[in-house]
Parts: sequence; C-alpha cells; structure tokens
Amino acid sequence: MCFNYPLLSLRHLAVAFLARPDRRMNRRYLPHHCHRRYHRRVTTAWLLLALAAGSAPVHAQKPELLDPRVTQSTIVDTICRPGYADDVLPPFDTLQRQKEQLLKQRRVDPEDASDYALDHRMPILLGGSPTAAANLDIRRWDGRAGQRRKERLAVFLKRCVCTGDMPLAAAQAAMAGDWPNRFRNLSSPTCSGS
Repeated sequence: MCFNYPLLSLRHLAVAFLARPDRRMNRRYLPHHCHRRYHRRVTTAWLLLALAAGSAPVHAQKPELLDPRVTQSTIVDTICRPGYADDVLPPFDTLQRQKEQLLKQRRVDPEDASDYALDHRMPILLGGSPTAAANLDIRRWDGRAGQRRKERLAVFLKRCVCTGDMPLAAAQAAMAGDWPNRFRNLSSPTCSGS
C-alpha cells in the first residue's frame, strides 16, 4: 500500500527537509513505486520553493516589445549610454500622431487627452522597442499605476541594470509584471523590489 503524502506549505516543506537527518520522514518502508511518487513530489516541492525564493531564471519578455539591439551584453553601448533614449525615439510629431490614434481607438474624449500619456509597455530605458506598435499604449498620468510612477521606476531600474545590481531580463520582468504592487514605495526603493 502506498501512502499519499500531501504537499505541505512551502514553509513546512523547507523545515521538514532542512531538519536533522534523524528527524526526517523515514521512507525505508515504502514500496518501490511509492518512492518514485515521493521523489516526484519532493522534486516538485523543491521547484516551488526555488520559485518562491526568486532563484528561478527570468524568462525573456515578448520579443515584439523589445528592441533586438539591447541585450545584457550591449547595455553599455545602448541603454546605459547617456542620451540613448533621445537618440532612438521617433520625432515628437510621430509620437503625437500615435497617441491620438490610440486615444481614438480607445474612444477617449479628446478633451481628456491631456490626462493620458503615450506609454511604451516595455520602457525604452529597459530595452523596449521605440517604434513597435505592439509596445505602444496609452496610460493615465496619475495613480498608482500611472505613467509618472512608471517612468520613475523605469529610471530607477535602469540604474540598477547599469550598476550591475540587476540583470536586464529581471528589470524587464519587473516592468512586465505587477510593478505597482511590487514597487510600492518609490521614495526609497531597492533593486530587489522592496
């Protein structure tokens, strides 16, 4: 007969497997097929524990949002170079036309247009494509998820990338994820997101 070991919370699991060997669960008396099931669950649990600890590799962002010229190996010549964003941005008139087109698509009243900014979903400062239509959207200026906060965070994350405190992919993942909640306090943020 095979015992069904439930997956415990990550905290309980870590305590159980980091305990002294004499206090660990004794698997000696389990039938052979139960050992495999036990090992699968333990492997799954360790993977979940690694993900919760943040040690899992960061996956690449959507390629249509990114500028292929910007990679971890080229950051010194691209995003970390002063004036990079100004050099790659399209002319102001082009950006204004794109904003007007997006406002019209979203049926935003033209009188409220000044409440919105043209947003690069992946900021140019973090390797976002300056011209790809997939990378463009509109965003309100104000609020917790507003453009002002997003731009401030992008500048901060760029600094983390350029000083070597954070890989480019991690900064991109932070911006693509739930950045308003991960970086709640922008008055004194850290590169780890607290």
